[in-house]
Amino acid sequence: MALTIDKVAQKVESLRRAAADRDQRQRDVHDVRSGDIDTVMPGAMPDAWPKPIVANMIDTSARDMAEVMGAMPSINCASGVITTDKAKKFSGKRTKIANAYVQHSQLPSGKQVTFCDFYNTYGMAIYVIEPDFDDKTPRIRVENPMGVYPEVDLYGRVRSYTKVWREEAIHLVSKFPHLIRVLQSNETGGQEVGWAEREIEVVKYCDGDQIIMYLPNHGNQVVDMMPNPMGKVYVSIAKRPGFDMEIRGAFDDAIWVQLAKARMALLGLEATEKSVRAPLAVPRDVQKMTFGDDAIIRTDNPEGVRRVALDVPQYAFQEGAMLDNEARQAMRSPEVRSGNIDASIITGRGVQALMGGFNTVITTGQAVIAQALAKAIELCFEMDEKLWPGEKKVVSGVVQGTPFEETYIPSRDIRGSYAVDVTYGFAAGQDPARAIVALLQLRGDQLVSRDFVQRQLPMDLDVVQLQTQIDNEQFTDALKQGIMAYMQAILPMAQQGMVDPVDALTKMGKLIEEREKGTAVHDAVLKVFKPKEQAAGAAQDPLAALMGGGGPAAQAGPGGAGGAPPGSTAPGGAGNPQGFDMMSLLAGLTGKGEATMSARTQRQTGI
Repeated sequence: MALTIDKVAQKVESLRRAAADRDQRQRDVHDVRSGDIDTVMPGAMPDAWPKPIVANMIDTSARDMAEVMGAMPSINCASGVITTDKAKKFSGKRTKIANAYVQHSQLPSGKQVTFCDFYNTYGMAIYVIEPDFDDKTPRIRVENPMGVYPEVDLYGRVRSYTKVWREEAIHLVSKFPHLIRVLQSNETGGQEVGWAEREIEVVKYCDGDQIIMYLPNHGNQVVDMMPNPMGKVYVSIAKRPGFDMEIRGAFDDAIWVQLAKARMALLGLEATEKSVRAPLAVPRDVQKMTFGDDAIIRTDNPEGVRRVALDVPQYAFQEGAMLDNEARQAMRSPEVRSGNIDASIITGRGVQALMGGFNTVITTGQAVIAQALAKAIELCFEMDEKLWPGEKKVVSGVVQGTPFEETYIPSRDIRGSYAVDVTYGFAAGQDPARAIVALLQLRGDQLVSRDFVQRQLPMDLDVVQLQTQIDNEQFTDALKQGIMAYMQAILPMAQQGMVDPVDALTKMGKLIEEREKGTAVHDAVLKVFKPKEQAAGAAQDPLAALMGGGGPAAQAGPGGAGGAPPGSTAPGGAGNPQGFDMMSLLAGLTGKGEATMSARTQRQTGI
């Protein structure tokens, strides 16, 4: 049952009060990353230096972690074991559709990195699935988690979703013209000056029954509302694991260390400035003093001319180094990420050991994000089938580095199958070289299958289509090896009278011509070696016999059952050697596709 606007406003207000501490932490992290330290600690920055003079390690580490974590995973809709060609085609088409959803939403072009940045910075990242009615396809949008209040049950299902933001009145009126009277009027009923530049708080609430947007500071004025045609909330949330029910970012505690570093840097700058501007101490015999470059001071005691020393305690520099180390520990970002590599094969202190903590952070984050992306793609499948069931669509994109174009109808090609497999690979967040070596070792000892290795590669590929292409390449290589073996065997077979060399070489020339025209290898072979139809009683063509063509010698004649017709030579006779077909030539191949062709001729004379 849909809630009234008053009930919705009360529910949203309760959610905001419950998440007040989380909102404050998110605002503090946002301000520190933006360099607005004075909003977090008022009075910490002097008027002469409104911004910190130290590197913003919070922002640098957040960007570094997001760029490493934001690599696109492998998306597949194929199950582990597919036994029929029909099932392979069905899963392969859904894999292309899923990749088209992701690429149409522009996640690989940087939005996935933004999603990972939100996950690390605020402890929560959100995919919102919305219908694109222009292109008639679902679109995945990355939502800023600041001001978001999801209501989740014990099983992680989103029951309601609330987004609160502030927008300038002029922009809000351009979208909803009927609000101009509400925003222009003040409490006294007059016209407020400068209302267009004023920021208005807007609330959007969505549950399984309705979608409503209203202005809480203007008497809960409804901006727009509609029933939810989908019957559920199409939102996928990635929440950073924690020890309690609170949503905490990776830098909630590190910001205070960053603030201390900024304060210490300012104190050091102030001490340096005071040392330079310290008063000048001179002996008593100085009667006249000049200032400026190359100034001359006349005195009988020049050693006594000096500036008053301002001693900076040594522990101040030690405190700076300690704060830098504390910041890295709080952010779990090793020093090697900044380029300070101190690895040695002598001491055994390798780079991989230094980055152990960083790798576990990336691995854990990618596991959570992969689950959220898989849920988002499943919602895309469901939305596509519900909103446009009979719409014939053409999607295009790139899978496995190869462009594709696919035509599908949601009701026929999705059919309620929404499952999708999203993985970052066998060793997510780890060194790619080591991960590949480990996969090859497992594959070499036959501990895992080829399908498992392909699914663990952190690349955007279609496993079914990839294996199909591999098989086609192997078959093509084997076919070429067989043709090469046949070409090498032309001379020996011609010497034994088994083949006409002119005709065989002509066929090889035609095969080369077909390849120059761009004809595929298998199509060229079928075209060149296509058996010719022979009239009954015609002589056996030696090349046709070699390629498997039948002749009258291979048929039973009137001379008896299985006998040869009068005037012809029996199979294997002196006038017609035993023939070999292409299958016999291609059968003798090793596992690597190398030809091991052997031919045996046998002659016998009639008695």
